[in-house]
Amino acid sequence: MPTKSSKSATSSPLDSVKLELAVVLGLAVGLLVVMFRVDLGHWTEIGLLVLAGFAFGGWLAWRTRRAVDRHRTGGDH
Repeated sequence: MPTKSSKSATSSPLDSVKLELAVVLGLAVGLLVVMFRVDLGHWTEIGLLVLAGFAFGGWLAWRTRRAVDRHRTGGDH
């Protein structure tokens, strides 16, 4: 008996951003693991977390804004 696909016929304009979110979360977890394994100073660890947070958050915000703008204007890429 055939089953229905969970994916809709039209793809969401934010599908690429969802994939990048998964990659960013993986990188953040990797960074946390490295920070727990390597003994750095507290201020260095806080600085790395802040820097990574701004970089990852900024990247996702920029990509999301680009995807939404592209969807609004009807562009393909």
